[in-house]
Amino acid sequence: PVRTMMNPTRFLLIGRPCYSFGRLSHQHLSFFSSTSSTDDLVLTNVDDDAGIAILTMNRPPANSLSLEMNEAICTAIKNVEANPKIQSAILASSNPKIFSAGLDISELVSPDKDRLPKFWNSLQQVYIDLYGSRLATVAAIQGHAPAAGCFLAMACDYRIMSAGDINSVTKKKHIPTIGLNETKLGIAAPSWMGQLLVRTIGYRQAELALALGTLFPPEEALEVGLVDDVVSQEPSVSTNLDGYALFELLPSVTKDEASSQLMQKAYAQAKLYAKIHPQARVASKLVTREEHIQDMIAKREDDSNHFCGFVTHEAVQSNLKAYVEALKKKSKRK
Repeated sequence: PVRTMMNPTRFLLIGRPCYSFGRLSHQHLSFFSSTSSTDDLVLTNVDDDAGIAILTMNRPPANSLSLEMNEAICTAIKNVEANPKIQSAILASSNPKIFSAGLDISELVSPDKDRLPKFWNSLQQVYIDLYGSRLATVAAIQGHAPAAGCFLAMACDYRIMSAGDINSVTKKKHIPTIGLNETKLGIAAPSWMGQLLVRTIGYRQAELALALGTLFPPEEALEVGLVDDVVSQEPSVSTNLDGYALFELLPSVTKDEASSQLMQKAYAQAKLYAKIHPQARVASKLVTREEHIQDMIAKREDDSNHFCGFVTHEAVQSNLKAYVEALKKKSKRK
């Protein structure tokens, strides 16, 4: 049914293969179903009655974006889009400390010449599928979102970020950050990703952030417009139907997140989107996004060739290998 809608909702086809809770009883709950994609790299849970899905990235330890992870994200989006009852989706993480750490560095260091263009094509497809989805997407950013993790959040329609928390045992603060920090790795964000940051936070702020590799803590991210809301990670007991619905909708690995203010706020926002007339909502989305998605499709091959040439350059490889060695040394010290 989705694929036969009028012109405004053809948006979702761009780049496709043609390219303690209360005492309410279970009888009050909506119908829920669960599926998984590509070896459970993305867990998909659906509430048909509410019109909401939760896509939970589940590639431990940091949801880094490999070829397979990118494909799993695209598959999950397409599967949910194929259900005409679903109008909005929450993108979340099974790791409360990390939303996504960005690109899998192993895809970039001494890359296989045949796999590298496939990997980059898969990331381009994530941009096309997520940024151009007919679904209203809400990023629930529980933890760090550097580099391509930030890209995933920016590609969504709405971004909610945790303010962080304090470990009850060690008393250490966990303050998540978000931003395109590629220059810290000795590489540069691809132009389309950098331009997405420009459209999100404005030209001058993006120019500075891209050059400096800035990672914004929650309140600063809110101030520059990189996220739309910041919420406490303190638990909040919900006794209404939404609280029940969220608990039932979450995958088993994140059931405890049902009490978090972050997920409750994300669910409320997704529910708000789901109530908007879909054709009107998607037509409005077209106004700001279609041009950029079409531009990606038109320049896709050139972008891939540029990236593959750039990342295999001797100086870039040297920077990446030095970064990996630094990470290994840091890991040994812990």
